[in-house]
Amino acid sequence: MTPRALAVPFALTALLLAGCSSEEAERQEAFCAEVPDLLSDITDDVNAIQSDPQSAPQVLDEAVQQLEDVDPPEAVADEWDDLVTSWRALSDLLDQADLSDPAANADLAPQLQELQGDLVSSGEAVDAYGEENC
Repeated sequence: MTPRALAVPFALTALLLAGCSSEEAERQEAFCAEVPDLLSDITDDVNAIQSDPQSAPQVLDEAVQQLEDVDPPEAVADEWDDLVTSWRALSDLLDQADLSDPAANADLAPQLQELQGDLVSSGEAVDAYGEENC
């Protein structure tokens, strides 16, 4: 093979790799620009549940959908998936709760405690990524 013939595959490889890294850079930029506001909005919506507990299932389902719509950069994808999984589990647990009688939900307390730990640890991991990369 001539040096000129070898240059074509290398050029194509460089072009493809540049495209991948450019796409990843765009994902990171979008993640850094959108996720802090998204998480703030979700926190506000969840805090508002206190005034209308019956809205909790719908609010959490919408929050989970918004979180699932995020396309995180590869470097934080596992942590983001853990966060989304924890939110989904919280939403599923809430679907089992009797919102008209909080005393009837005592058996859900251990699961809720575990989920709170999962939410905190996955949220801290995503925050750490944001602080280091955004």
